Amino acid sequence: MRRATTVLLSTAAVALLAACGTDGGGDPISATATSKTTTSPEPTLDTSTTDAPTTDTPADDPTTDTPSFPENTARQTAENVGDWDLVFTDIRVAEHESFDRIVLEFTGTGIPGWVVNYVDEAVLDGSGIVVRLGRDAILDIYATGTTWPGPDYYSGPRRLEAENGGVTDIHFGGTFEGYTQVLAGIDGDPVPFRVFALTDPSRLVVDVVDESAD
Repeated sequence: MRRATTVLLSTAAVALLAACGTDGGGDPISATATSKTTTSPEPTLDTSTTDAPTTDTPADDPTTDTPSFPENTARQTAENVGDWDLVFTDIRVAEHESFDRIVLEFTGTGIPGWVVNYVDEAVLDGSGIVVRLGRDAILDIYATGTTWPGPDYYSGPRRLEAENGGVTDIHFGGTFEGYTQVLAGIDGDPVPFRVFALTDPSRLVVDVVDESAD
């Protein structure tokens, strides 16, 4: 297996996560694929979700109990479950044998939903500012059912770079009107991805196929 690269946003987030428990498994919720879009989506939710088998594998590690990769690169959506009380705390990028894993972690009692698709430009929700990721494909990731507790809540880095793998750039776009946005730069053409949520703690997981993997 190739070496895993993990990126942490802030030491404050690490301390908060330690107080909330370990990165254990939960009940995965799989994605619903819809037609592909090429512009930044107006965040809307698809009410259909599908339960996947339970796994106790940490979200940073590969597991056989997650949804299969689709054969296309279509937009995927799912509805959040429970209260809209999820507060973003951390993001990690890990390289695995055939895919790269992006994990968004939250505190709160809800389970995140998502809107994930490829876009032509990396546009920040709310401000409309275009950020440059310097890569061929851009994956726009929205976690839904999230909230922002205050203007001084998070002061960590917004731009991250992974050392290896297909996911090479990450830009944390912030939380706006219940949606937390992350933009990921993908090396090469758009490739299939899968999305699912885990609980205890609440996490949104996006796996991106790495076509450069041996």
